[in-house]
Amino acid sequence: MTNKMKQSLKMDAIPFSGIRKVFEAAGKLEKEGKEIINLGIGRPNFDTPAFIRDAAKKALDDGYTYYTSNYGTEGLRQAAADKFNRDNGLDMKMEDIIATVGANQAVSIAMTALLDPGDEVLVPNPSWLHYFYCADLAGAKTVSYPLLEENDFNVQIEDIEKLISPKTKMIIVNSPNNPTGSVLSRESLEKIARIAKDNDLIVLSDEIYEKLLYDDSKHTSIASLPEMAMRTIIINGVSKAYAMTGWRIGFAASKNPDFISAMIRVLQYTVTCATSVSQYAAEAALNGPQECIEEMRVQFDERRKLVYKSINEIEGLSCNCPKGAFYCFMNVKALGITDEEASDYYLNEAGVAMIPGSAFGEYGSGYLRIAFSNSYENIEKAMGKIKEATEKLLKK
Repeated sequence: MTNKMKQSLKMDAIPFSGIRKVFEAAGKLEKEGKEIINLGIGRPNFDTPAFIRDAAKKALDDGYTYYTSNYGTEGLRQAAADKFNRDNGLDMKMEDIIATVGANQAVSIAMTALLDPGDEVLVPNPSWLHYFYCADLAGAKTVSYPLLEENDFNVQIEDIEKLISPKTKMIIVNSPNNPTGSVLSRESLEKIARIAKDNDLIVLSDEIYEKLLYDDSKHTSIASLPEMAMRTIIINGVSKAYAMTGWRIGFAASKNPDFISAMIRVLQYTVTCATSVSQYAAEAALNGPQECIEEMRVQFDERRKLVYKSINEIEGLSCNCPKGAFYCFMNVKALGITDEEASDYYLNEAGVAMIPGSAFGEYGSGYLRIAFSNSYENIEKAMGKIKEATEKLLKK
């Protein structure tokens, strides 16, 4: 007799998140009374700015608690279009925007709507693991192009060119990058755009960290380059720039009406719409005073400098200086253990949670991702604990 009470075969290839495994282990230790400093979670430690919270309260009081359009409210979609035009030099209209349940869902509906079984997707490696598994769930195959430390975790165009096949349909671009903190130059994006045009590829451009840039880094949206708007889907949202991770509002934006039509049908049959009150809050974020972004960015920059200096002063550890987002990718290869073992060691010995680089792909092996989105004081304390634990490990 056949056992039908089991999961779909496709789920055999979908693991539990390596990030969540660390959080669960950290949570268990905290319940046992151990102090844990979490440098693993990609979440700003700031409160959502007051004017945004006030907008949500007003929406509640005004009774905006019903379903919205599947596409999102007109006010939010126009605010998002205005943001893309103002910040990225695009020509977006309200009709080019879909409000989603976070950037995560924007990635998911794009891949579900546009990929077929057997299609190949070029994915930066290391990168946010959702790219890999959203593609798998769509029946597509991911093909990794490496981001290597010796290249400051930037794209080498020849690595992409040699991976193109007749089955390649989409390429993922993520800048600033999670987990490495690298930022693609305009020149690199122009080369990727050429490859996309020469091979008729869809570009999925994840720009969620665009506001978090340091030193002389600049953000360019690949959709703003010549002949790229119609083949690009921009993924963005309010989570990182406005400290709104729990509000769950993202955007899928494209000038290609066929892309929008396909994606909205996926959204219609999965979540119906993003939460109404959160949409009004996100509209306020985009239309309101923007000084809060710079205030948070300045503090992230201070923490970045602290992490970079501290790590490179510890024997056995090193890291490149991140140019964007709020992550540092720490090299632990000199410790003589795997990155997963290093993550476990620092969690249990130092009480510091960090994510194994291998959770972001095979090219992340030998690294730990540090999120400097915790407070300066906690990061400073964590650096001391990491130093002590590393010295202890190297004496063994």
